[in-house]
Amino acid sequence: MSNHWPYPGSRWWKFDFHTHTPASHDTPWHRQSLSLSAEDWLLHYMAAGIDCVAVTDHNSGAWVDRLKNAYAQMEAQADAGSPPQGFCKLHLFAGVELSVQGGFHLLVLFDTTATTGDIDTLLGKVAYDGTKGDSDGVTRMGGSEVVEAVLAAGGIPIPAHADGDKGLLQVESGTRKCRLDSNSVKQVLETKGMLAMEWCDTDTPTPTEFDKLELGWDRVAGSDCHSFQGSAVPGSRYTWVKMADPTLEGLRLALLDGNGISIRRSDEGDFDPFKTPEHFITHIEIARARYMGNGQPQVLQLTPFYNALIGGRGTGKSTVVHALRLAYRRDEEIKRLNAEAEPRKQFERFVRTVTGHDGEGGLRKDTELCVELMRDGVPHRLRWRADGQGTVVEMLAPASVSPSQAVTPERFPVRIFSQGQIAALAGDDRQALLEVIDEAALAAPLQRAFDEAKRTYFAQRARLRELDGQLAAQPEAERKLTDIARKLETFAQSHHADVLKAHQRTTRQRREVERTLEQLTAMPQRVEALAQDMLLDDWPEGAFDAANDTDALAWRQAAELHAKQARDALSQTALALSTATQALQNDEQLAKWRTRSEAASADYAALKATLAAQGVQDPQAFGRLELERQQLEAQIKQYGKFQQDRDRLQIDSDAQWQRVFQARRAITEAREGFLSEKLQDNEFVRMSVEPFGYDPKVIERSLRALLDVADDRFENDILLLQDGSPVGGIAFNIAQASGREAALSMAKQHLIDMDAAFGGHFRNYLQKKKEKAEFADHIRCWFPEDDLRIEYSRSGDGSDFTSITQGSPGQRAAALLAFLLAFGDEPLVLDQPEDDLDNHLIYELIVRQIRQNK
Repeated sequence: MSNHWPYPGSRWWKFDFHTHTPASHDTPWHRQSLSLSAEDWLLHYMAAGIDCVAVTDHNSGAWVDRLKNAYAQMEAQADAGSPPQGFCKLHLFAGVELSVQGGFHLLVLFDTTATTGDIDTLLGKVAYDGTKGDSDGVTRMGGSEVVEAVLAAGGIPIPAHADGDKGLLQVESGTRKCRLDSNSVKQVLETKGMLAMEWCDTDTPTPTEFDKLELGWDRVAGSDCHSFQGSAVPGSRYTWVKMADPTLEGLRLALLDGNGISIRRSDEGDFDPFKTPEHFITHIEIARARYMGNGQPQVLQLTPFYNALIGGRGTGKSTVVHALRLAYRRDEEIKRLNAEAEPRKQFERFVRTVTGHDGEGGLRKDTELCVELMRDGVPHRLRWRADGQGTVVEMLAPASVSPSQAVTPERFPVRIFSQGQIAALAGDDRQALLEVIDEAALAAPLQRAFDEAKRTYFAQRARLRELDGQLAAQPEAERKLTDIARKLETFAQSHHADVLKAHQRTTRQRREVERTLEQLTAMPQRVEALAQDMLLDDWPEGAFDAANDTDALAWRQAAELHAKQARDALSQTALALSTATQALQNDEQLAKWRTRSEAASADYAALKATLAAQGVQDPQAFGRLELERQQLEAQIKQYGKFQQDRDRLQIDSDAQWQRVFQARRAITEAREGFLSEKLQDNEFVRMSVEPFGYDPKVIERSLRALLDVADDRFENDILLLQDGSPVGGIAFNIAQASGREAALSMAKQHLIDMDAAFGGHFRNYLQKKKEKAEFADHIRCWFPEDDLRIEYSRSGDGSDFTSITQGSPGQRAAALLAFLLAFGDEPLVLDQPEDDLDNHLIYELIVRQIRQNK
């Protein structure tokens, strides 16, 4: 069954160049009078998935009209909605297998509109004198005349089974000698207009006569089906033919393209003609631009393969390219060109929104650009609107808004080049070419890995500096701990604990003894005061009568006596207590205690003097010092952990720098591997990667960017020029070194150390830059960009390679265009690439490369 191909332009058709019907007498259908209808015959080829059939009976076209009529009826049923079971599209080419004078068979193909009558007319012209449908006769015309007659009739002549029986080019066994008459064969070979031959065994050699003439005939295949049994059946042998439409003219153009381009045999290995790239553009729509898409959108339908827009100036070719740049969000690429480059100026003029009738700009405020494309088998639509509104990414099957609205080169790859960009790539802008290579080599993850490795290294170095800052206080802490340990040792040596304990005890005892003595001393006075206070209150005058109250007055007199006796007794007690207190103060036991107490005080005074000599003013500081010692010991233990962390981090950061270098090296290796793979057998252009560059001026730009130095400063140190040519400086030394990696490492160290050979102003500048601690880290991670050495073949045949710098602008542009065509599966868009091309190389490099790609 035919494969659906919804795209414009050419497609591949499965073509059987050699078939037979019951009209051929050597088929079982004819010999045995087997019943075979035209419909059954057609259904067998439909079931085999054949798209085009050449009906080539022996010297007969009898079944051509019968088959066409049967197919027309089947097609009418299909159009009515009830196709015969197994029906599919099939294109019938009228043809015939002629038995030609000299003993060989010739296939003749006419257009799908030809009839049985056209075959009969040809048989008459070539004077076939045998039985129609049989091979019992030959043409009275010679082989070359028959070929000329076929060409004159508008047909395509193809020698049938040319390497086999009845074949024009069959050879004697074990030789390359023609089995047929060599002169007759040579006449046919020299006839102009032959394009192809049916060749059965690809291992069979061609005769010497054929090779001498260097004929480029296509080798097509057909089933030569005589029945529907055995090995030669529909679909057993066929040829893929690439045509826009299945017509004789389309076939002729395909045969002109030749094998491997528009002709592929079924026995040439796996071939999937309907396989499409992972990414390709199917539809471009420009609506309401200034000069395009007004009234109704301008729509371009594209094929997954090669598309060409052809037109004079002002017809809109570049507008389409500009629209693609905007829809794919790739406008920054052309903005990298020099501001005065014409392609950049044209693009910048185009992207302006026109504000008046005469203003510049190719866009209007409501301009909308759409690109439909296939991405990994899923149709997408990219939208760009001048007002910046609306959805950007849509999926078309099923129709929905994409969850991600990001339009990135990784997600939607495309390469778009203007003529000016190609010229720049072919000139001095090799760094831009590296970006193209990186995108094609899928180096973006490697670049991200390199950047991530650097970020990790910078973070580790920052942590190292943080640890160094914390460890800076360690010596002072260790000094304090030493001092405290010495003081505590003094405490230990002076038995300070016993002294302090005795001092504290006797001090407390002294307070208690003194308080007791104070109390004893105060007691006699308190007793005497109590005695004096022991008086009875007087009775009021007149309250008692001496004559009448003698009894009461006598009782009062007795009470007064008792009170006096008590007072006298207390006075005697106070006196006795005073005498006893005086005696206690001079008591031998108390004196003995006082001696012991004074000894403890003396010991304490001696301890204070000893500690003062060691810088300890407070004998009670032992506890505080012990606490400080514990705190300092814990702090120093933490410093030990910091030191371990630092030592480990130092090792890790050294290893991380190696990872930074390896990540940078991986980018170079990816570029080298890509160029090696893509240009291994390229006869047009050669490229090699120069790690870290070889051009002093390119290295200078990178170094100045690192140091943040303007172009007119420190030229003697960075890049010294003499008559415009580099002769010295850091960039020169790196570029000229045979061991560029070692030279780069040395240059970095000189920058970090502020080498004495540098000029004073430059050293001062570096010193100021080094105030930022991370500056040295960035120097260590600095690697100048790789560079490219590009050569092209002046002859275009893989020889005579020379540096691209020696070529003319046209030669350089052609070589670079050949390179751009040599790789990649993503869409490649070229805007007027022929403007600067060398005319000779347009064919030698470009056309041949496109043919190879096809």
